[in-house]
Amino acid sequence: MMNKINFFFIVAAIFLILGCSEVQAVNSSEEEVRIELPCFTKDSEGNYIPVEFWDMAYSDGINCGKMQKLASGSTIKAQVCKNRVASFCAEPVFSCYQNREDNGTPRPTGAIFPLNQELSVQNGFAASVLYSLYLGTYSGNAKDVQEFLTRFNWQKFEQTCLKKSEDPWLLDKERIMKAISSGKFKKSDVRIK
Repeated sequence: MMNKINFFFIVAAIFLILGCSEVQAVNSSEEEVRIELPCFTKDSEGNYIPVEFWDMAYSDGINCGKMQKLASGSTIKAQVCKNRVASFCAEPVFSCYQNREDNGTPRPTGAIFPLNQELSVQNGFAASVLYSLYLGTYSGNAKDVQEFLTRFNWQKFEQTCLKKSEDPWLLDKERIMKAISSGKFKKSDVRIK
């Protein structure tokens, strides 16, 4: 009889330990994101430009980081909060940019996680807007603004920006950021400078 009770307690302890570790893994408040840096960017003239290095910044409103001189084609890892949107912005680094024959301005790339995990010039503008808002560039109740940013429809925003201009970097970022941070953003706020 005593062996049966001991066996029961051992089995119950194993289930309890396994159950707790499983619950802990499911309820973890962060997740690891992997983002691959592209080998090219576009310039303002639409030309593809090879990029050797990138400077990367990211934020989800709680976690943030900056990394410099990351090699093209490399993959970065970052911890972000679950159930929050995270902005990843990468600026191309050129050792001798002034020697380029064409004079188009290189465009940063970006992504808004979990919406997309691939950095692109098209998504870079929206990612830059989100990143700047997370940094608290604009006044207001920071907690309310961050909650609004998590609920904001970033996919629709990216599509609206691309419909307005093939080069979203020509849009009036200041106007857009003020409208989003006020919570009164409208499609008509997306305008070219």
